[in-house]
Amino acid sequence: MVWAQLLLLAMYLIGSFGLLLVAALHVGDLPAVLDPGVERLGDPKDSLPPVGPYSVWNPLVWVFGLGRVLAMFVYPLAFVTLTLGAVALLQTWRVRDRKAFGRLVVSTGVWCALAVLALTPYGTQLHAWLLD
Repeated sequence: MVWAQLLLLAMYLIGSFGLLLVAALHVGDLPAVLDPGVERLGDPKDSLPPVGPYSVWNPLVWVFGLGRVLAMFVYPLAFVTLTLGAVALLQTWRVRDRKAFGRLVVSTGVWCALAVLALTPYGTQLHAWLLD
């Protein structure tokens, strides 16, 4: 379960904050990372991929594209990862697997923090920019 949470987390971070950073670098406005929007950063699709041609054969198109799709669905994704993480936490607690329990606490806690961030004004602004 931990590996799935961490894989989804990595893809989400690439598709949201990675794309945000690339867009800010493309327009030369790094403070726009703190205030994402179409008026400052332009269309998020303009920053795909960060390097190389936009073609099916460029692996960065796939990585950033799939990450962006996951980032668009952050609310249901966070709900699913938190629910499955809580179920896995109960199971590892019952079995008394301290190592797995510790990893699950960290990965589920990171998803909880990410869900809270997504519900803040900054998170909703980032989400609206990614949906454009």
